[in-house]
Amino acid sequence: MRTPKITVSLILLVLSPLSFAEVLVSDEASFKQKYFDNFNRTVEAGKNFVLNAAQLEAIGTTAEMGVDAINNGFANTTARLDKGKEERQNLEQLERAQPARDACGTLTLSDGLGDAACAELNQIEQLSKNRAKRYSVATGGGIMNTTLETNVQDVNDANNKAATEIMDECDQLAGKCRDSKLWLSGALTADEYRALQLQNDLAANVKIAVPQVTGLVPGSPEHARALVQDLRRENSREQNRGSLDAIQVAQHGTLINGVRAPGRVELYEQYDDKHSGSKKWICAITNSCTDSYVPPAEAQRQSAEMKAVEISLALDQYKSNLRSEALLNSALLHVLNDNKPKQQ
Repeated sequence: MRTPKITVSLILLVLSPLSFAEVLVSDEASFKQKYFDNFNRTVEAGKNFVLNAAQLEAIGTTAEMGVDAINNGFANTTARLDKGKEERQNLEQLERAQPARDACGTLTLSDGLGDAACAELNQIEQLSKNRAKRYSVATGGGIMNTTLETNVQDVNDANNKAATEIMDECDQLAGKCRDSKLWLSGALTADEYRALQLQNDLAANVKIAVPQVTGLVPGSPEHARALVQDLRRENSREQNRGSLDAIQVAQHGTLINGVRAPGRVELYEQYDDKHSGSKKWICAITNSCTDSYVPPAEAQRQSAEMKAVEISLALDQYKSNLRSEALLNSALLHVLNDNKPKQQ
C-alpha cells in the first residue's frame, strides 16, 4: 500500500530542518552559492545605504555649519564694529576729560596777574605815603592845617634833603640813574628797578615851590584861595608821578623789601613766548608737525584759554587808555586855566 508511505514521507519532509524550497531544489550547491551572493549584495546594499545616509547627514551638517559660520561671522563683525565704536567713544571721552597741555601756564598767568595787581596797589600806595611829607610842605600843611605855617626855610630844607638823598643813592647805583634805556629793558634787577624809580622822581621834579599860603592867616578867604592853588599844583604833580609808578609796576613789576616781582607786561610776554612765539606750540595747535598731535577737544580748550587771556589783556589796555585820557584832560585843564584872562 502506498498511502502510508506517502504520509510518512510528508511528515518527514515537514519535520526536516531544510525548507520546502530546499527540498525541491535539485542543485543544492548552486543554491547555496546564490544564497551567499545575495547575502553579500544585501550587506553591500546596506553599507551603501548607510554610506549614502552618512553622506546626506554630512552634507546637511556642512550646510548647517556653513550657516552657523556665516552667522558667527556677521555676529563677530557686528561685535567688532560695536567694540570699535565703544573704544572710539571712550577715547573721545578721555580726550574731552583730559586738561589742556598748557593749562598750567594759563593758571600760572592768571595767578601771577592777580598777585601782580595786589602788589602794584601796595607799592603805589607805599610810594605815595613816602611823598606825603613833601606834599604837606608844598601845600603849607594841607587842608587839615590850622596852626602850622610853612616858610621859605622849610621849603629849602625839604628840597635840599630830597636832592641829597637822590644823589647819594644814585652814586651807590653806579650811575644807573642816567641809564635811560632802562625804560625799554625787559626784566630789571633790583638796582636797575630802583634807579628807574629815581629817574621818575627826577622827572616829577623833587624841587617844590614855596606854597602860596605862606604868610596868610589860616581860615581867611585869601588863605583858602591860595590853598586851592597849592593843592591843584601838587595834586597834578602827584597824579603824574603816580602814573609813572603805575607804568613802571605794570611793565617791570614791583620791588618790595629788595625783592622784585614780575609785572603784568612781563607775565604776558612770558605767556606769549610759550605760545604764539613757540614753534612747538604752533605745531601742536595746528597739527602741522608729525611729532605732536592735539585732539580737537583740547584745541577748543586752548582756544578758550587764549580768548580769556586776550580779554584780560584788552581790559588792561582799556585801563591804560583811561589813565592816558585822564592825564590828557588834566593837562588840558591846566593849560586852559593858566591861560584864562586875568580878572581886573
